[in-house]
Amino acid sequence: MKTTLEDIAEYTGLSISTVSRVLRGKSKRNSKNVEQIIEAAQKLNYPIYLDTNSNIFKKRENILVALIINSHVGEFFASLFDGFKDASEETNYRVSLFHTGYDLDETIQLINLLSVSSYNGAVLFLPNLVEEDYEKIVAKIPKNFAVVSAATVHNPVLDTVTFDSYRGGHLVGKHFYERGYKEVGIILGSTIRNESLLRKSGFADFVQHHSDMELIWQCEGNYTIESGYDVYDEFKKLKRKPRAIFSSNDYMCLGFLERARKDGFDVPGDLAVAGFDDLPICTYHYPTISSVHTDYKKLAISALDLLEEKFKDPSTHQGQLRIVPVTLSERNSS
Repeated sequence: MKTTLEDIAEYTGLSISTVSRVLRGKSKRNSKNVEQIIEAAQKLNYPIYLDTNSNIFKKRENILVALIINSHVGEFFASLFDGFKDASEETNYRVSLFHTGYDLDETIQLINLLSVSSYNGAVLFLPNLVEEDYEKIVAKIPKNFAVVSAATVHNPVLDTVTFDSYRGGHLVGKHFYERGYKEVGIILGSTIRNESLLRKSGFADFVQHHSDMELIWQCEGNYTIESGYDVYDEFKKLKRKPRAIFSSNDYMCLGFLERARKDGFDVPGDLAVAGFDDLPICTYHYPTISSVHTDYKKLAISALDLLEEKFKDPSTHQGQLRIVPVTLSERNSS
């Protein structure tokens, strides 16, 4: 049954005229009533169009946002959440972290639960999902609940914010070239992941456009330290080994580097390596690890800005893609 103004008035104990003024953005007094009516409207699933109510939401003390992930805990996810926490401290947003399993129905159920609670919107970081999964999410969540993504797919469905993976790979290629490393290799992440392909493309394109460089080896991992160990085992079998290796994330780089040093490779004298994400471990590992720097606070600010725009029309999903720039932190490993 569709929620009406009368339902909200009965729920709050306020008059219909007061409820109407607030939801039309015409109320200029009694902020407690405004807060009460807005929260009641959300709980009762009444559509609120923020293009006419933006002033109301500016009066709210907090805007609650859920950051939803479905991957294992670790430094990456701690850094991701820290970025959102730091960004929220400068705004009236309050971000909470939620973990969902890899079952899509479980994820949809969580989003629906959040939509009828006190949360105003959600940022999804679910990198294992594909286009069809996002289409199912859009079809099964409330039309008035704002959702954006921080993990891109080949053809985005949700409006998305992500790091410039292509440029990150390009920067590593340029760095290797400037250091005189001409025979190079790459450790890929899962090739079904869009960011992995973009990182490879940026790196490979740089190499291809420099005739005195050559990409002589590539191997696929799965972003874990353990896969870095496995990739090193494949590297050991090579008769012609690359002089420098770009790893598509820091975890694989760390696993590979540990095994290489254990076998006596001097880094970077014999073998140079660089990773992606610039996690804290890069600075306290020996040798310190060169890595593509991703600013999680900038990502969070961009995601929250996009979410604020979505508040105006939560039901429309254009699949727009916003790119957050990256830099390269050069350290001892390369």
